[in-house]
Amino acid sequence: MAVAKALNGGRSLAAALLMVVSVTLSGCAALVYGGFGTEGPGYSGPGPSKLRIAIYEPRRALLVPHAALVIHSPDEHLIYDPAGWTPDPRRHRRADVTYSVTPDVEQAFIFRTPQHGGSHGTGSRAQVESWELFLFEIEVSDAIAREAARIVRDRPALPMTGCAFGVSTVLRQLPGFENTPSCWMPVNLRKALEARGDLSLRRYLVPPAQGG
Repeated sequence: MAVAKALNGGRSLAAALLMVVSVTLSGCAALVYGGFGTEGPGYSGPGPSKLRIAIYEPRRALLVPHAALVIHSPDEHLIYDPAGWTPDPRRHRRADVTYSVTPDVEQAFIFRTPQHGGSHGTGSRAQVESWELFLFEIEVSDAIAREAARIVRDRPALPMTGCAFGVSTVLRQLPGFENTPSCWMPVNLRKALEARGDLSLRRYLVPPAQGG
C-alpha cells in the first residue's frame, strides 16, 4: 500500500513537472518585465472603441510565440503585453501596460518596427519575418473598452509563459467574450478566436517578436 502511494505520488510529481516544462518550452520566454515608467500625456485618438489581439507564431525553430492585446477606449489607447519584454523608449510602460499609445507606437509594437529613440525589436539575430502575426480586431462598445482598460491597469505583471493566459483571462471578463477559454498557449487562443466568427483577421509575416 505504501509502495503504491509512493508510486502514485511520483507519477503526479512527474506529470506536474512535465506540464511545467511543456508550457515553458511551447509558451513564451521572457521573465517578468515589470517596468516602472509614467503614463505619459495620454492618447485617445479618433475612431470607434475596439480591441486588437496580436498573436505571434514562430516560423523557425527555437523561437517562441507571444500574445498581446491593444485596447482603444474613448479615454485612452493602451497596449497590454503580458509577460512580454518590449520596453517603451518613451518610458510610458508600467508592469505589462504601455500607455499613451499613439498610432506610431501601436504600429511599431504590432509590426515590430523601430521607434524613434529605441526599438521594439529583440536585438536578436534571427532572420526577419521569423513570426507569423495573426491580428484579430473587433469593434466594441465604449463601456467594454473602458472595462478592458480598467482590468489591465489593475493587474500585476505576469511571469514567463503568461502572455496567452493574461490576454485570454482579460477577454473572459468582458461581455460577449465570457466563453473565451483560459489559454496558456497562444496557438490555443488563436484557434478560439478564429472559431468565434465575429472578429476580423489579417495575417502578416513580421520580424522577431519579443515573447512573454
